[in-house]
Amino acid sequence: MSRPDLYFSLIHDRGSFPDEWVERFHRRLEEEVRSRATPSPGLRAGSLYFSTRREAQVAPVATRQNARVLVPLYTREFLHSPPPDFAPFLNRPSDSADLPFVHPVMWDVYVPPREVCGMAQALSLGHGVREYQACGMATICRHNAYAGELRQLVELLADRIVRAAEHPGRLPDWMLLEAPPIAAPEPEARFLIIVARPAGAGREWTPFGPDRSSAIERAVQAAHQLRLLPEIVDALNGPPGGEDVRDFAGILLLDPETLLDATTRTAVEELLRDLPRWTTVVVVSGHEPRLREPAARAVRLTGGAAREARSAPDFSRAADEAIRRARRYFLRGHPS
Repeated sequence: MSRPDLYFSLIHDRGSFPDEWVERFHRRLEEEVRSRATPSPGLRAGSLYFSTRREAQVAPVATRQNARVLVPLYTREFLHSPPPDFAPFLNRPSDSADLPFVHPVMWDVYVPPREVCGMAQALSLGHGVREYQACGMATICRHNAYAGELRQLVELLADRIVRAAEHPGRLPDWMLLEAPPIAAPEPEARFLIIVARPAGAGREWTPFGPDRSSAIERAVQAAHQLRLLPEIVDALNGPPGGEDVRDFAGILLLDPETLLDATTRTAVEELLRDLPRWTTVVVVSGHEPRLREPAARAVRLTGGAAREARSAPDFSRAADEAIRRARRYFLRGHPS
C-alpha cells in the first residue's frame, strides 16, 4: 500500500551544504501549511525537502514523488540547470490538471525571460508586495525590515498550497492566471568548466580529503557568484572543438595525473599549449608528492599562467581568481 501524499515539496538549487535561508523559508512555510491543514484519507500533513544534492540523490524515487504541490525556488541558475526532481516539470503547461501542481517562488529577480512553468503564479504572489518583484524572496527572507512582507507572502502561499493539496480534483484558482508576455530571450553567455582527469574518473573529485566539497562543484559555486552559467565539459572524452573553446570564457581544472598517463599525456600537453587567454588553468595537485613534478610541468606548458592548488584554501583562492581573470580577459580580448 502506498504512503499518503504530502502537501508540498520545496525544490531549490542544492549544493554540498545546506542553504540557511532556504531552510528557514521551508520551516516557516511548513509551519503555516500545518496550521491550516485538515488532511483527508490519502493525504498527510507535512512536506518534502532535501537540503543538499546528496540527500536528494540517495532518497528513494518513491519518496520524491508523493507531494501534491511542487514549490520550486526559481533562480537564474535553477532554470539553467534544474534539479533532476524538477526538470520534467520545467516546460510543462502552467494550467496542467495533472498532479503535482506547480507553484514557483521567485527566489531572486535575475530570472531570464523564458516560457517556463508557473511564471504567472510566481509573480502573482507579489501583487500586494512591491518588494517581492523588486528584490525576490531571498532578499525578503534575509532582512528584518521585510518581516511583514515575508509573513504576508508565506501566508498567501500556504493558503494556496493547502487548497490545492486538499482538492486535487479541482484546478486551483491560482493556476488559471494568464502568463505574462515573454520577450524574446537573449542568448545566455556560456562559461566552460573544462575538466581534464584520467579516464574513468567521476565528477566527485575531492583531492583535498573526503570531507571537502568536490573541486568541480567549488568551481561551479565560484562561477555562480559572478552570475555566470557554468557548463562542465570533459576535456578528454568529447571536449569542445578549438572553435568552441575560443568562443567562450572558461577555466580548465587539470589533474596532473593525466601527465603521468601515457594515454592522456599528449592530448593534455596539446590542450595546454593551445588554450586562449580567456581559458585560465588551475592545476589541482592536492597532497600527493608524486604529482609535484607533473604539476610543475603543466604550469610551464602554460607559460607560467596556470596556478597550482595543493590545499582546499589554495584551490578556493585559485579558482576564484582564475574565473575572474578568464571573464575579464574574454570581455577585453574576444573579437565579439
